[in-house]
Parts: sequence; C-alpha cells; structure tokens
Amino acid sequence: MSEANTDTEMPEESTTDFEIRTNLYRAALGLFVLLAVVAVVQLYTSANASINTFVAHEYRPLFRMAFNLVVLLVSAIGISWTVRELSED
Repeated sequence: MSEANTDTEMPEESTTDFEIRTNLYRAALGLFVLLAVVAVVQLYTSANASINTFVAHEYRPLFRMAFNLVVLLVSAIGISWTVRELSED
C-alpha cells in the first residue's frame, strides 16, 4: 500500500513543479510584453520626431497618416493572429 501512496504522490509533486515553472514563464512573458510595449511607444515617438525633422512642413500630415495606417494594419494583423490562435484551444 505504501507503493500506491508513493505513486500518487509523485505526480502531485511533478504537477506542482510544472505549475511553478508555468507561472514563472507567464511572469517572464508579462515582463517581456511590458518591455516590448515600452519599446514600441519609444519607436513610435521617434518615428514622429523623424518625420518632423526630415519631412517638409506641408507633407507631415500625409507622412503621419501613412505611418499611423501601417501601425494600425500591423496591429490588426497581430490581433487577428492572436484571436485565431486562442480560438483553436
């Protein structure tokens, strides 16, 4: 009977280790997402500053519109891909 108890305890310990590892990966993923968001915001503001520096005053709205459209399309593709991946589960 002690062997049966040992067999049932082993999966519980490995399940706990698996849960800890999963939570650590989730925390790391959250940290990386936060870093990515900060980097994207800084990239966005730098791109707008570059438009202000290198594009003539009368063409700035057109360049900003094109840049914002590209950002919007990339975001829509990312959202669509994420929703598709989540709906498969």
